[in-house]
Amino acid sequence: LNTVLWSLGTGLASGMITAAVTAVLLPFFESIFGVLTDVKLLELSNADLPILGQLALRAPGTNQHSHAVGQLAEEACRVVNGNGLLARIGALYHDIGKTAAPEHFVENQMGRNPHDKLKPLQSAKIIISHVTYGTKLARELGLPQRIVDFIPQHHGTRTLHYFLKKAQTQARPDEIISENDFRYPGPKPQFKEAAIMMIADSCEAAARSLAEPTPENIRFIVTKIVDAIVADDQLDECDLTLRELTQIRESMIRSLVAIYHSRVDYPGYVPPTSGSFRFPDGAADSEERGLRYVNPRDIPISPGGEIEDEAIDRSGSPEAATTAK
Repeated sequence: LNTVLWSLGTGLASGMITAAVTAVLLPFFESIFGVLTDVKLLELSNADLPILGQLALRAPGTNQHSHAVGQLAEEACRVVNGNGLLARIGALYHDIGKTAAPEHFVENQMGRNPHDKLKPLQSAKIIISHVTYGTKLARELGLPQRIVDFIPQHHGTRTLHYFLKKAQTQARPDEIISENDFRYPGPKPQFKEAAIMMIADSCEAAARSLAEPTPENIRFIVTKIVDAIVADDQLDECDLTLRELTQIRESMIRSLVAIYHSRVDYPGYVPPTSGSFRFPDGAADSEERGLRYVNPRDIPISPGGEIEDEAIDRSGSPEAATTAK
């Protein structure tokens, strides 16, 4: 009996000591060897962390967008054997740079668009700075490098096309407009999850801009975005295959259709007939993105697959006029 009790006691003590040593040494080895464990990722998902609380408070639209992007990216990772948890946590931090000037991003605007009063180059610098500032902030916070990488890579080296075109239109005959001033610094996505994040980021923004998010409209915008990202060579430096890209596209479509699909009808509920309600073309929506588009072809999707509705001048819209009163 004494032998049995001794064995149980030593086994229990050994287990407790092992757990304690692991808890103490795991962060050390994660830091030294750059290993990002699921335990660390789950710790980073804590909504009580100051930076996530600040994002939710200062940029609630961006915070909601980040969670939605994380859901899309996580599901897409599953179909191509990517790290879904890494993608979801990366999404929580990918736009933390917007906390510096949240009102300059359309998901946080409540009617007025401050870009209407700025020169295109000024607007471009503010929007691009959310990547440079976000990267700097993430490093100051001591975030793992893999999480930091999502911040610049989810935009890659794409151009703010609509602001560039505005600048070229407004330029004096002797004025030279440099495309590089309107280009994100990059790099392009270097790993699978960052590429998926790039696609999910644009697809979520575009779907939220739809006045009528039907399966057909969702398929149209997702396909257009993926094709644009590929045509802009943004995925040339990661290890995605064409087969995986097709699987990711279909996953995005399925997820967005599931999110926006009409809910199950309850007994006695008479659904409205098709076309009985329609947002006016380009109507403002202060609760989500700044504009809603009836025709998905009107969504300002750049040649690189970016959604640039910050570039749309709403100073003459009925909503803007209402806000000004």
